[in-house]
Amino acid sequence: MNEMLTMLHLKARRGISGDTGWWAIRPRQIVIAIACVVGMCMTVSANAACSFASGGLATGTVNFGNVNVPTNVAVGTVIARTSASYGTLVGTQTYTCGNGNTTVSFLMSGAGASGTYPTNIPGVGVRVTLSSSGAWGVVGSYVMPYAFSFNYAGTSGFSMQSMTITTELLVTGPIRLGGTNALSYNVSPWMTIALGGSQLSVSNLAVVATLALASCSVTTPSVAVTLPTVFPGNFATGSAGNTVFNLGVSCPSGINVNVTLTDASNVSNRSTTLALAPGSSATGVGLRILRGSNLVAFGSDSAVAGNTNQWFAGTATGGPMNIPLTVQYVRTSGTLTPGTVNGLATFTMSYQ
Repeated sequence: MNEMLTMLHLKARRGISGDTGWWAIRPRQIVIAIACVVGMCMTVSANAACSFASGGLATGTVNFGNVNVPTNVAVGTVIARTSASYGTLVGTQTYTCGNGNTTVSFLMSGAGASGTYPTNIPGVGVRVTLSSSGAWGVVGSYVMPYAFSFNYAGTSGFSMQSMTITTELLVTGPIRLGGTNALSYNVSPWMTIALGGSQLSVSNLAVVATLALASCSVTTPSVAVTLPTVFPGNFATGSAGNTVFNLGVSCPSGINVNVTLTDASNVSNRSTTLALAPGSSATGVGLRILRGSNLVAFGSDSAVAGNTNQWFAGTATGGPMNIPLTVQYVRTSGTLTPGTVNGLATFTMSYQ
């Protein structure tokens, strides 16, 4: 029973029989208020220590398996990604700290930047994202570390089973596999719950992968294309003599192949018309190259990701890969005179 509240009102009265040196204090009124009625009092207990209602401390392991690491790739590029529910990673768990405003925290380890944390492989980082469509009031996607609170008022405990965990490996700089190609990243603890002064470590996180630098080889180091003979009347549409040829490369599956064509006769050329090479005698005509119906513009001879006029050729499926292109004559300014037409271009492939 809660403590009774006693209210005591006192009134002083001067002593009698001429005793002026003392004061007599007599209770004027005593009011006793009882805070609860017997049989209806409620007992409020302290919050219980955070504990598992089922399951126990577990480690969620994200295993990417074999990952081909591309070269010449821009910082921030995602080289591997996987998603799974928290329950799939960790198993069945429920936990509780009693009723009240409970805080769930997902932690990361290391000195991260923009949500990306370094692994043991120089140049490769890891980023982990939590996604939920409403469980425990969480809606949307949040990069870890992340914490949220909710008012839990249950008896059987709660879980994170349905929340989605997305793990990514990203390029953070030059990738060096000199020491090891076995990637690892660990967080302990990864998820905790807390209420008041009580806290429980619920799970750890381990990320592993085996990395291999992508190795591609060009199967057509030199391509000679012979165009047909055309006549001035063939240029009624501005172009003539379409001739198909292929560039060839062989790469592991999953590698993105990008290509830059460079005008070898004029390396600063950034247009879509290839300059005539020395030895040409025709005038008023040039050459241009298309991939499908798209004209290819020329760029510098560089494999750096994002090189000017670099274009995406496709994703390798493992083994030989052909890149079809078309070359054609195109009418240019000046007098059209017959003669020979020679063009010289180089191609640079970038594996990303």
